[in-house]
Amino acid sequence: MSLIIDLPNELEQRLEAEAKRQGLSTDTLARNMLEEKLRSEDQNGASAQPRILAKNLPIKDRASEVEWLQKHRDEYAGQWIALDGEKLIASGDDLKQVVSTARRLGVPGALMMRVEPNDALPFAGF
Repeated sequence: MSLIIDLPNELEQRLEAEAKRQGLSTDTLARNMLEEKLRSEDQNGASAQPRILAKNLPIKDRASEVEWLQKHRDEYAGQWIALDGEKLIASGDDLKQVVSTARRLGVPGALMMRVEPNDALPFAGF
């Protein structure tokens, strides 16, 4: 594989000077630096592993939200909703606005979701 990288002049000069100091070609030094960087990330898990932000968080039972959704799906099809138990906190076409309303009303942990119609095909990804 060949790769062309457009570097700012200052960085290119620094790379050339370091390659000369080490007695290497600029290409070899750049390849070595990239390999070292990727190898250290693999060993440290920096890019290979997900970050864990919290452990042992309680799992909220969302059965009442599922029940509400079964009853009211057709009324809110195509909209974003914020549910807290069997209570509809907010709804609308704009997710940011629904989230903002739920937070303003003191329910930041509400279930946020886009309501799909009953006859919608399941999403399979691209």
